[in-house]
Amino acid sequence: MNRRRALAGLSGAAGLIAAVPALGQKPRRMRPQEGDVLVHAFGERAGEALAAGHVGPRPVAAYAMDTASGVVRDGSLNNQLLVVRVAAESLSPKAARYAVPDARGSDTLLVYSASCTHTGCEVNGWDDETRRLACPCHGSEFDVADAARVMNGPAPRPLAMLRVALSDGALRVTGGFSRRVGPEPP
Repeated sequence: MNRRRALAGLSGAAGLIAAVPALGQKPRRMRPQEGDVLVHAFGERAGEALAAGHVGPRPVAAYAMDTASGVVRDGSLNNQLLVVRVAAESLSPKAARYAVPDARGSDTLLVYSASCTHTGCEVNGWDDETRRLACPCHGSEFDVADAARVMNGPAPRPLAMLRVALSDGALRVTGGFSRRVGPEPP
């Protein structure tokens, strides 16, 4: 009888110990959470809510912000996002599941992780002609209209997509990433 109680107590304690890192995680390093609003990552608009009209023909770097506390989740490269405008008719079915229609026209918005799946470098390049995201470290290229499918380079997987929606004129996180962010662990 004492043995059963002891084992039950240990299994309960193990559950608490497993939960501690998540509870103790710094808000700036946490992944985008449901309800967060996307904000501009850099420039004169840094920290300002990102509206659909702010995304032109080139990607816009963004972070998620907890609206309750005002904390911008910028403490990890895995949190850096790229918001891209794509013509709805050019989307693959997989990309279309994550696309947000822009009420102003036939374009949609997609949000991708900026962490390359090869070695975790920041994907910050853009080719206007091919409309591909590019990683400057090893030359991987990703097709934004086809769910960031790898078109060139050593990246083994597409970039992760983040589920968002337009709400009160801003992009709001409505779910998690489509896949693991960044490279696989060694």
